Amino acid sequence: MSPMNNIRDFKNVHEGKRVFILASGPSLGKLDLTLLCRRLVIGLNRSALLYPDTHYHCTMDQRLFDELPEVLGQTRYLFTLEGRPWGIPLRLLGSEGFSWDLEQGIYSGYTVSYLALQVAVYMGFKQIFYLGLDLKHQGSDTHFFGSDFHSRDHEHTEFPRMRKMLGYGARTLIGSGIRVYNCSPTSDLDCFPKVSYEYALSL
Repeated sequence: MSPMNNIRDFKNVHEGKRVFILASGPSLGKLDLTLLCRRLVIGLNRSALLYPDTHYHCTMDQRLFDELPEVLGQTRYLFTLEGRPWGIPLRLLGSEGFSWDLEQGIYSGYTVSYLALQVAVYMGFKQIFYLGLDLKHQGSDTHFFGSDFHSRDHEHTEFPRMRKMLGYGARTLIGSGIRVYNCSPTSDLDCFPKVSYEYALSL
């Protein structure tokens, strides 16, 4: 079997399947992720600290390549942006938009959760479940691992932009047959239907 090292190799490889996307919100740390064994999972950023056995991973942040090279190196396939040290490179087309053809490039949507949505759609997934997509802090915790200094102001700066683009993505997918759900019990993000983790696992 030839290696899959170009984004075109992933076009519709999981047509009609379901996938779990692991964001990094505080609620992720309260889930039993061992239940994802033998499920298709896309990890994001530091989620590999909790669940390293993902088939796919996404990160845009150069800082994480510097801080967590061994952690990011564990995943089978890492989707990232052009110019990063390793991984399957994606051309950044801008912040706002939605790409159906990742050979042309991808939009950041101000968050790796949005980049992963486009990756999942490109791979043909029809049911997409977000875990840990909180877009809010819990006390002093910005993420499942505690507090990140760089994210301390995100509720006022980054989260509104993220909500805007995730909403845009939800509207873009209307009529596509693709269903996206948010399993975070603490999130007030309303663009995707909310379901419980237990329900998502039962399907």
